[in-house]
Amino acid sequence: MRRLPAAISLLFLILASTSIQAQDASIKGIVSDTANAKKLENAVVSLLRRSDSVLVKFARTNKSGEFNMTKLPAGDFVLLISYPSFADFVDPIELKSNSNEDIGAVNLTLKAVLMKEIVIKQNATIRMRGDTVEYSADSFNVKPGATVEDLLKKMPGIQVDKDGKITAQGTNVEKVLVDGEEFFGDDPTIATRNLQADAIDKVQVFDKKSDQAAFTGIDDGQSKRTINLKLKEDKKKGYFGKLDAGAGFDDKWNTSAMFNRFRAKKKFSVYGIASSTGKTGLNWDEKNTYGGGGDNMEYNDDFGGFMFFGGGDEFNNSNYYGEGIPKSWAAGMNYSNKYDDDKQNINGSYRFNKLHTEGVGNTISQSLSPDTVFYNTEGRRSLNSRFRHSINATYDWMIDSATSLKITASGYVGKQSTLSDFHNESLNEFGDTVLKSIRRTNTDGDNSNLKTTALLKHKFKKIGRTVSVTLEQQLNNTNSEGYLYALVSTISKTGRDDSLTNQLKQNDQHINTLNGKIVYTEPLAKKVFMELNYALRSNKNDAERLSYDQSSSGKYDELNPLFSNHYKFDVLTNTTGASFKYNGKKVTASAGSDVAFQRFNQEDIINSVSTERKYTNFYPRVNFAYKFSSNGRFNISYNGNTRQPSIQQIQPVADNTNPLAITVGNPNLKQEFRHSFNFNLNSYKVLSERGFYVYGNMSTTTDAIVQANRIDTSGKMIYQYINTNGNYNAYSGGGYGMKLKKLDLRVNMGFGFNGSKYTTMVNGENNVTTNYVPEINLNFGKFKEKKYEIWYNGSFGYNFSKSSIRPDLKTTYWTMNHNLYFNLQLPHKLEVNSNIEYNYRQKTEVFDQNNNVFLWNAYIGRKFLKNDKGLIKISAYDILNQNKGYNRVVNTNVLREDTYQVLTRYFLLSIVWNFSHNPAGGTATP
Repeated sequence: MRRLPAAISLLFLILASTSIQAQDASIKGIVSDTANAKKLENAVVSLLRRSDSVLVKFARTNKSGEFNMTKLPAGDFVLLISYPSFADFVDPIELKSNSNEDIGAVNLTLKAVLMKEIVIKQNATIRMRGDTVEYSADSFNVKPGATVEDLLKKMPGIQVDKDGKITAQGTNVEKVLVDGEEFFGDDPTIATRNLQADAIDKVQVFDKKSDQAAFTGIDDGQSKRTINLKLKEDKKKGYFGKLDAGAGFDDKWNTSAMFNRFRAKKKFSVYGIASSTGKTGLNWDEKNTYGGGGDNMEYNDDFGGFMFFGGGDEFNNSNYYGEGIPKSWAAGMNYSNKYDDDKQNINGSYRFNKLHTEGVGNTISQSLSPDTVFYNTEGRRSLNSRFRHSINATYDWMIDSATSLKITASGYVGKQSTLSDFHNESLNEFGDTVLKSIRRTNTDGDNSNLKTTALLKHKFKKIGRTVSVTLEQQLNNTNSEGYLYALVSTISKTGRDDSLTNQLKQNDQHINTLNGKIVYTEPLAKKVFMELNYALRSNKNDAERLSYDQSSSGKYDELNPLFSNHYKFDVLTNTTGASFKYNGKKVTASAGSDVAFQRFNQEDIINSVSTERKYTNFYPRVNFAYKFSSNGRFNISYNGNTRQPSIQQIQPVADNTNPLAITVGNPNLKQEFRHSFNFNLNSYKVLSERGFYVYGNMSTTTDAIVQANRIDTSGKMIYQYINTNGNYNAYSGGGYGMKLKKLDLRVNMGFGFNGSKYTTMVNGENNVTTNYVPEINLNFGKFKEKKYEIWYNGSFGYNFSKSSIRPDLKTTYWTMNHNLYFNLQLPHKLEVNSNIEYNYRQKTEVFDQNNNVFLWNAYIGRKFLKNDKGLIKISAYDILNQNKGYNRVVNTNVLREDTYQVLTRYFLLSIVWNFSHNPAGGTATP
């Protein structure tokens, strides 16, 4: 018997005592007519043994289209549903002992409609399997050497943007699986941009339920739009991959390689990247997988407590879009395997990232105060270097038919070094210079994170009665040391006053969280369930920020108490809650609330000051979802939660890293409470390839944590965190997509809206900033096999902002983006590709420089090798040499426009080779 940790062993023994189960399996579902939206009576439902197609059992649907086959043995089967004049529904299904499979709604399609709307080959191009849309990959023609991303672009209802982000049936795809498993953790474009299209058998699009919903069978309304790439059987018996190597003048190079070896249930993959053209990784959006420095803290529904979170960084995107010229190196490997009759599964990956950037930038800003305006300019130069080693692993163990254990672990270690020089000047509203400064900072630091989770789940004999226990621990450490040198000159009619800062900075922060949660579900009726939970969470934070002035001896040994502090912030949370859920065929609804009893301990170690605060918080939540068709649904929800100040916000110390904008913590901050309303409506018709989606969010905050601002007569600012009321944020969007079949043209159009109201204080006066940004967008495209492909994307936006302290100074401007892409296949295996993008940013009274960019990238290439698996090409980036970094921000009483150095015109000569080998088919290339 395997050994488990003591706590888990005890829980297992308790749960195992109730694990005596019946060995009967069952299948149920509903059969409907897609076209007429009615249930089909007397449809024949057959269960065939997969190995020899022997009939195991059959049934007919009742007047409501329902069927239910019980007392079935375990094994691998094929489910066949037939009805006169309708296309057969065929779906492989695996039954385990005592499993109760609900396949939901099965929508049959008239054969006449199917023949009219879909090109039929050996397998159907598109097939509905319950709630899953399945595409047959070989039914879509792509050029030789095409990637999975190229394949997805051809599939009705799926859109892929220039960054690799995928939308399926109007909903953003959050996860891409390979044969049902994660591939390099949460990095979708490793699969879509590096696996070959000819390795894919099926592309499945579905909504993946949460682990809790999949376990209990109770739909909690939380799901992720997911794409599963099913590999061809011959691709699981050999190896395949891709090599892309390019070089040019002016130290430009870009090389990437990926190798995959699959054998039955074992999968091994490795990749590497070396680039000076901005390619840093392979993923599109890791949702802070690596974490940040803990800038904020918010309520976590999983544990009824608070979590620190921070922003992402350059490693969180497949390309570097920040300031400066990048050089990057990345590598990774992934391994997965199933064994013990698939009862145990292991999946793990390792990644390495290194990024070096060097560049210059400029900022123009306008600072508003009740009685004056300041105009500020900044020039800067920066040098940054960082690297990181990351790992993640998952182990799943199906202990028996009722009990399972899942253990996950992830972590990273990294270092970074930065060196920056700044030159600033401020003018008053009369054009007089009131301030000049020079500043240099350099910092060396390291960071690490480790997170482990264990989830033990058990199902009782009664359907819907479950219990699950989760344990989680997370450690986060950041340490840095650096120097600040700043000379600030304040200029007035009476003369010039110089202020020098020369300090050593040492910052250390440690966060340790330990969480435990138990969830119990109980069926109250056939479709009504109750969930009870209890959670205990401990969050310990320790931040030491020390500043040393240079003494007469030349050493940095004089502690500056104004900019030094050692602070501890501990939170202990006990949470209990209940919710009730209705789980119908078309309607799911839930309502409930948690109540948390929290104790906050704040300790200022240097000043020997301790504070204890206690809170009782309620977290109500309501969710309603209506599924009006297999690809149409409406969802609306409300969620109320609190957010506590982070340790940086409450630590009573001034941060003078930028002496022109000093930030001061506030130990008296209150927690804020946020009301959030969300809705989503989408519908898509696969056969006619038409669909629409609408979404929106509105949130209001009480006691919002914001930054108050005080500006002195020279334009220097001091920020301090305070609580205010009256803040809200809203966004909405929607779109409609269709295919004009006579023109063979795909068209999508949509809209977007962002609005906010932000209340704070400026020089002691209340300031309300309102901002609205409506936008419309349009895109269309056409593809002709082995001839051409062309796409256009365009968007138009209008920005409006005003501040109550200076209502006479309003900011309004237009922005536009146009993108035209085409690919031409020419005789003699030649290929021409062009991508033209135009960005328009309207000038304003303050920002009167021309920052429009006409960016044109192109390549010409020729295919070679067997099956056109090779390509040699000459690429040109930014042919017109106009590219520039740009960012415009409207924030409370400060308007800022940044321009900065980015990659400009360069040329590359590249060779691309797609290779594969399998025992049955041999090599795909000579």
